[in-house]
Amino acid sequence: MTETNSAIGGRTPQERPRPVASTMTASGIRPLDMRLGGGLQKGGVYIVAGPPRPAKLVAALQFLRDGVSRGGRGLLLTGVGASDILDMSSAWGVDLRPAFQNGKLDIIGFREDFEMRVLRSAEPEEALGELASLAPPDIDHIAVDPGALLLHGGVRSLLGRAFLDWARRHPATVLVTLSIDGVDLPSSAEWLIQSTSGVLMFDQGEDGLYQVDLRHMLPGGGEATKVTVELTAGRGLVAPEWGLSRRRSDRLTGHPNRLLFLSLTEAEKGEGDLERWARGMFTTEVVHDPIEAVANVQEGSGFGCVLICASRVRIPEAVHTCRALRPLTGAPILVVTDDAIRSSDRVDLLEAGADDCLSGGVDIPELGARIRQAVESGGKPAPKGEREKHMPLKGGLVDPVAFDAEVRARLDDPWKSVLTILKVTEDANESSRLKGFLLAEIRAEQGDLVTVTTMGTVVLLQGARRDAAGAFVARVRQRLESEGKGAASVRWDVLSHQGNRQGILDLTASLMAAGTSAPPSDSGGILGSEG
Repeated sequence: MTETNSAIGGRTPQERPRPVASTMTASGIRPLDMRLGGGLQKGGVYIVAGPPRPAKLVAALQFLRDGVSRGGRGLLLTGVGASDILDMSSAWGVDLRPAFQNGKLDIIGFREDFEMRVLRSAEPEEALGELASLAPPDIDHIAVDPGALLLHGGVRSLLGRAFLDWARRHPATVLVTLSIDGVDLPSSAEWLIQSTSGVLMFDQGEDGLYQVDLRHMLPGGGEATKVTVELTAGRGLVAPEWGLSRRRSDRLTGHPNRLLFLSLTEAEKGEGDLERWARGMFTTEVVHDPIEAVANVQEGSGFGCVLICASRVRIPEAVHTCRALRPLTGAPILVVTDDAIRSSDRVDLLEAGADDCLSGGVDIPELGARIRQAVESGGKPAPKGEREKHMPLKGGLVDPVAFDAEVRARLDDPWKSVLTILKVTEDANESSRLKGFLLAEIRAEQGDLVTVTTMGTVVLLQGARRDAAGAFVARVRQRLESEGKGAASVRWDVLSHQGNRQGILDLTASLMAAGTSAPPSDSGGILGSEG
């Protein structure tokens, strides 16, 4: 079956103590071992599958190097001569020459006519007898490259099954490389999958990076695991050089040209300008579900940036998505919306982990520059501020006394003092209908308040500056006009803090003096409204 390479010279394997027993052994690919919490199941049999490129061989070499560096012994069964293998290992930064020279690594070569001899044999699995004699039980790391000589061809039902049976019985952890077309094993190889502990799938993307996907096959092996690595001369398979956040070295990012685009806009609008631009500028994956976005990042898909495009009404979803994504990636997260949003919305996004937020008509060249700068700097960890301790009470419809008390309390709290007051004067006949429109547009869950008095209706918009108040007024006017109620007959007085603090205090005092025009409905109040 085999030919002992001349460099081995018929060396008799020496018995050495095996390493201390453990349930895991390192794969030698550091990002994968970190994700797995240690590596592969010790004593397992794994197929390393992927396109016909050097990554699979380098993975096998790193596996052997890690084993011998920890005091174990290794065996490589290969179709390449020992001297060539050692030269290649050095070129890829996986120097195995010292281990080979001191007897910790044996390199065994297939004969050039191995495949033909096996095909002609009546019982090809007998070839394994020689391998068994060359792999004593004290060898704990075995790699086979190329595994096709054992697993492919018409003899696979005999030699292949016999080899895998032998590998499972041997106490070593075994890696077998297998070249495939495409990104998955063909259906004809299902018998291989069922006979192993797992399959390490190598998929090379257009950016030259490899995604390594470990698919466990045995119960208790763990969930599927993906990591992104690059193959670099002199370093082997490692985390991409640009892949670590400058501020959080434990959170991998992806390639700077890979973009995850989460669209949280109305579906009927279809593909918008930002999405078309993103597809043209980056290698972009577009999703419309926050859960799908989180799942893609969890899989280690190698995104260099996450861009969330949200409409005003879906900003809360964007906040939750940022909070879920931030611990998973060191890639920057940018949120954009063409709508005018409140300063409190931007604060929520930033505190949830977004690195930047653009709103109110996004300039695409500016967005491109911000993405490039964010990718260069790396994603920031979510700030740990005190804001959650000072969040305003829930809002809704309240009486003038409660309104006045709440306004005064918020003006004295720096976390709550960004607000705008709207005094709305309308025809008495339209007061009830207008109140309904106002209650429909406020955000009670974030502290917006409405009170109704004999001198008019007053609204408090929490976290809103004058421009956001203008957008609120425009939406209410649109509601009035859509029902033909004459929006022009409604007068709006806008008082924005900090610019007119005294005017706000005077207004709320006058509300108390005027009294309520009707008792508040059962919509809640500041202590219990759900909006």
